[in-house]
Amino acid sequence: MPHIVIKTINGKSPEQLQQAAESAIAAASKTLGKPEKYLSAAVEEYSFGEWEGVYNESIKDNDSVLVKPGYTNPVTFE
Repeated sequence: MPHIVIKTINGKSPEQLQQAAESAIAAASKTLGKPEKYLSAAVEEYSFGEWEGVYNESIKDNDSVLVKPGYTNPVTFE
């Protein structure tokens, strides 16, 4: 069933990461009409230096990214 992956810059507490994953599961469960027991979530943390690669591989020009970020430069976030 649905698996959600949250990719983020490192530095958040384990509690914040857990809460983000749980919030994403709750929202997806409600929206997709699937019980939470069928959903899973992972959090992948990256350094600022690694983020450009994440952006270029996973976000930029990726038609499956339905909500694009408000920046186009993954180094300056402008």
